[in-house]
Amino acid sequence: MAAFRPRMESRRDGIEVVDGWRRSGASGCVELWRANCASGASGDYVSQDPRLFVVLEPLAAPMAFRDAGRQVAVSTGSGFSFVPAGVRLSSCFAGATSILHLDVHLSAEWLREMIGEDGALAEPRLMASDERALSLARMLAAECASATPLPPLYGDSLTAALISAAMGATVPVARKRSGLPKRKLDAAIGYIEANCGRPIRLQELADLTGMTQSHFSHAFKAATGVPPHRWQMQARIRKAQDLLKRSDASLTEIAAETGFSDQPHFTRVFRQIIGRTPAAWRDAPG
Repeated sequence: MAAFRPRMESRRDGIEVVDGWRRSGASGCVELWRANCASGASGDYVSQDPRLFVVLEPLAAPMAFRDAGRQVAVSTGSGFSFVPAGVRLSSCFAGATSILHLDVHLSAEWLREMIGEDGALAEPRLMASDERALSLARMLAAECASATPLPPLYGDSLTAALISAAMGATVPVARKRSGLPKRKLDAAIGYIEANCGRPIRLQELADLTGMTQSHFSHAFKAATGVPPHRWQMQARIRKAQDLLKRSDASLTEIAAETGFSDQPHFTRVFRQIIGRTPAAWRDAPG
């Protein structure tokens, strides 16, 4: 499954990017940027794909957004803007400030599946504020900047939840939160267990069960009590426990075998789930 590549054209004047991170998947690309903006700084941006622009921290000076002359939003606070594909967005800063923001570039096909065929995809929405959406955006930003990123299932689930909260998904809440039928649940669990040591995308599980990503994620949690990425992490730890008991493999070897980035990452997650380090668990009697 090919990673999504954003198609953005930009012009910046007085805006200096000082740090940036990126995570890509099949459904979209998440970018986290920190920039310093001089007084009077401006930017002009247009993308061939829809995107969500989220200001994560309050600004020291007002920022004005203009959407092709039709809408204007001025703000110094956190907020998110939905920008449809092909819509030009301009920004201007009334004073010097630093800005930390998230750019979520989205596959139009994936977004249409998420929120349905309606006018929401064609209408810009500038600097809206919703605490749940902003909280999800900050979690996604933390995952994006993490030196030891969690499995792709986590980022995919966060992205789907953020878009649902920001856009108002059209899938009825009652249907989304119903549990998975046993046949689909067994298929999803079997797939996660068999592939737990490699990155799994939420889209793989959605395709397997014939559901949208958002619907599957909510239904899986309703059926099991945990989100898909947590189930995968627990499956990795169960596999690690089996290896710890029946082999003399080193912790580094077991970490690699079970899909962790390194031995410290493995130890940290093992302790979080089991309550002891892998070495202490292996040495315990019984």
